[in-house]
Amino acid sequence: MDTFGGLRLLVACVAFLTCAGVAHATCDKAPDLGLYQAPPAPIDPAAATQTPASASVQSASGPTGADRIGRMVAPVTINGQGPFRFIIDTGANRSVVSNELALHLGLAELGTGEVHSVHGVSTAPLVSVENFVYGALPLGGEQMPVLGGAVLAGEQGVLGVDGMRDRRLMLDFERRCIEIVPSRSAHRLPGWAVIRGQLKFGTLVVVRGSINGLHVNLLLDTGSDVSLANEALRDALNAHVYHDHVRLDYAVAYAQGRPVILENAILIPQMAMGELEIRSVTAYVGNFHIFELWDLLEEPTLLIGMDVLQQTRGMAIDYGRRTVALHIRDALRLGTRLEN
Repeated sequence: MDTFGGLRLLVACVAFLTCAGVAHATCDKAPDLGLYQAPPAPIDPAAATQTPASASVQSASGPTGADRIGRMVAPVTINGQGPFRFIIDTGANRSVVSNELALHLGLAELGTGEVHSVHGVSTAPLVSVENFVYGALPLGGEQMPVLGGAVLAGEQGVLGVDGMRDRRLMLDFERRCIEIVPSRSAHRLPGWAVIRGQLKFGTLVVVRGSINGLHVNLLLDTGSDVSLANEALRDALNAHVYHDHVRLDYAVAYAQGRPVILENAILIPQMAMGELEIRSVTAYVGNFHIFELWDLLEEPTLLIGMDVLQQTRGMAIDYGRRTVALHIRDALRLGTRLEN
């Protein structure tokens, strides 16, 4: 999360096709997605497409790709150029652009700001962006921080949730779709489990879960490929800590690209989120800077990453109604296992 003039941004920490302006697309047979799962190709200005934004456009949907660790990516245009590959990150309160893309687009610097991430704070340039668009749907982003290094995993930016106010973001992991629609007109999702939550800091939806009767704050973060627990949760559960001395996880490499080594983990055998039962979740433990930034150091908190989320069929976060919806496969059981 970053703070720019009082605004918060979490960069928790990806290749794509042109997306449609109408929702409810069937994306499972979208062509050529594999092209966007390889390392990014050099940007060819002559190949850039023009995607003008329209103030009357309210919804957008289309197929997604995946980065090398399984996180979803979306195509966006900046100042009429693109599409460019952006990580879909529900843990990022502001969208960011890579150093290389900012240089390619000639984005003018406006100054600097603090970037808050998992392990600390760094300084990043701010650049001016005239329009930031998914399909033909404007997403705001007049000022965007510029980042580089492992935090972007070689991709061109992060699609945060600053453009999701009063909208619903739906990610269909099974069909590889993204859909953004206004909350007020969002269609029902039959068969999806809906959990009511709270809105913090304007765009962070927090839902409540329980582990052995203990109330736990749950955060759904598509920008992290692992799940993280704070020390308050470990202590409240009196959980045994496993030590994984071989894991080096670049998916959460922050602070100007320095890798964060995750080696202490707890195994949560079973937990409840609404009516859902989630089993065997591995969570790496630490009082990470993001928990302090969210003022959640003292309350048992679990950040659920893509290791768990991608085992569902889909996820939707409604920022207007403050709800989270999950589409479970056959049984209400998800989870991860300790690697060692």
